[in-house]
Amino acid sequence: MDRRTQKKKVLIDVIIFLIKFNLLLVPFYAIIYFDVSSYPLQTAFTNFIAFILKSLNYQVKASGFYLFIGKDEYPIDISMDCIGWKSVYSLFALVFATGGKTREKLKFLAIWMPVLFIINILRVLITLLIGLNFGMQHIEFVHTFLWQEVMIASIIIIWYFWLKKRKLNREKREN
Repeated sequence: MDRRTQKKKVLIDVIIFLIKFNLLLVPFYAIIYFDVSSYPLQTAFTNFIAFILKSLNYQVKASGFYLFIGKDEYPIDISMDCIGWKSVYSLFALVFATGGKTREKLKFLAIWMPVLFIINILRVLITLLIGLNFGMQHIEFVHTFLWQEVMIASIIIIWYFWLKKRKLNREKREN
């Protein structure tokens, strides 16, 4: 295959990926647009975070999807975004938009989606612990600037693992 044909094939692959990825994002944006409620998930997540903080001997109360932390009972709203659904769905969309067998994709996601969810739990806990130990004024910065970048990097790194795995599987089949 000559160089021009290779470039054309790569371009077509990129276009197909972008079409698939954007189609897979339709439910993502529909959930955001229609403001789909996840109150039971938020409440369960809030109670789980409260349980962990109590286990670490921090003063915390949970009420619905609110945490009240510290002696002053500083209110923390555990929104739908706090449960990590956007990160998990983004990884799902990236993997499914990329070529490969559905069975392999499902196996990969069965391992890495829970890992991403655990990273999200750590994100929330570390943010709250920073607030509890260094002052609540630090929560917004850590939450908005630090963790947003870490979560994006986590998704990209995990997706990179998928791409490497896919490439290795393709090379094995060719040999």
